[in-house]
Amino acid sequence: MKTLLISISIILMTLSCATKKNEAPQKPSFGVNQKSIRPGTAVKAGGKSLRLYKGSIEVGDSFVKKARGTGLGFDFKNKVTIISIVPSIDTKVCEEQTHILGESKDISPEVDLVTISRDLPMAQMRFAHEAKLTNIRYYSDYKYGKFGKKTGLLIRDKELLTRAVFVLDRNGIVKYLQLVSEITELPDMKKAVEVSNSLLK
Repeated sequence: MKTLLISISIILMTLSCATKKNEAPQKPSFGVNQKSIRPGTAVKAGGKSLRLYKGSIEVGDSFVKKARGTGLGFDFKNKVTIISIVPSIDTKVCEEQTHILGESKDISPEVDLVTISRDLPMAQMRFAHEAKLTNIRYYSDYKYGKFGKKTGLLIRDKELLTRAVFVLDRNGIVKYLQLVSEITELPDMKKAVEVSNSLLK
């Protein structure tokens, strides 16, 4: 566990973790990635290919069943849900992705908001309070990465979750999934919001 935490710290430093808190962008500061790849394949970071653990999750799958038995503790509220997956909430791109999720005025108040990362739960809570994003429910896959491995969202060697966004219907079925091809860019959160709102009709 100690080795894993040290490795994560080193990775985060190389990804330029430093960021100013409570400064939500008015418009995306980073590129918005329109592409989506299949879980369990490979993503890129600045053009460098990073392999993902072999696992799977697809549109039409039950997210609730995929999360079961992974130690994630995911508590589905039987509501349309947007799930934002980030490598670490303390990096610039991840922070912006989380601000968009928590502050978008286009998201209906009926939609449940969730962020999943491998940050320690204490770090997630600190971030939520400092960034004033307590309207989001946070889940951590920090212990063993079982959720990331099962779904094909965990990066091999780096042992961090890749960047993605899901939309679930009221039954917990995946209706939209974007796993970005380049993790230094934001997912298309606008599209995810549109899908979530359409599921409320």
